Amino acid sequence: MISKESLEEFKKIYKNKFHKDLSDQEALDKATSLLDLVKAVYKPMTLKEHDVLQKRRLETGDITEKELKESLKNIKDSLKKPRN
Repeated sequence: MISKESLEEFKKIYKNKFHKDLSDQEALDKATSLLDLVKAVYKPMTLKEHDVLQKRRLETGDITEKELKESLKNIKDSLKKPRN
């Protein structure tokens, strides 16, 4: 279920992007479709997959050693924080 507040925010974003107002029902249909799509294609990356990706980025020069260390520190820090 999409909250009324989230639906209103979706309508604002949609209007800004497409310059068209949506009814509540249109917004609900489009937002639900978008969420369904995200659920179908989104797969969180494992730490192992992240490590492989970052090592490849390091080898190709897309990231520096310093950036890699900072990225890993941020991930470790976020894993320590309790989730709501």
